Amino acid sequence: MGWLTSEGRFAAVITCMDGRIQTRTIDQVMTRFGVRYVDNITATGAVQHLDGSVTPTGEGLLQSLTVSEQAHGTHQVAVVAHAGCAGNPVPDEKQREQLRNARVVVADRFPGMEVIALFFDPRMGFEKIG
Repeated sequence: MGWLTSEGRFAAVITCMDGRIQTRTIDQVMTRFGVRYVDNITATGAVQHLDGSVTPTGEGLLQSLTVSEQAHGTHQVAVVAHAGCAGNPVPDEKQREQLRNARVVVADRFPGMEVIALFFDPRMGFEKIG
C-alpha cells in the first residue's frame, strides 16, 4: 500500500516542544483526523510565533508544514497550546487568543488545509478553540 492510503495518511500538529504534552497531543490529532501518522512540528511556546504577525520561528514552523504537505500529502493540521507553558508564560485566556490568531494565519497560508486549534489543560483535556 502507498503512503497516502487511508492506512497511511498523515496529518500535522504545530505545538509546543514540552514533552509532557507530546504523546497525548499526537493521540488526539490521530483520533480527530483519523490518520495513522502525525508530523510533529514544534517550537517553544509555538502559538506566540504565529499570533497574527509571524516571527522567524513561526516561518520555520510554516516551512515544516509545507514539507509535510508536499512530502506526506498532509491536508489537516492542529495548532495546539497548553496550560502552564514555560516558553509562553501568559494566562490561558491569552493563549486561547493566540491560538485563534494562529489558526487564521495557518489557514490563510494553507487555504486547502483543514486547520483546527486545540488548547490542552491536563485537568480538563483538550478544548477546541474558535
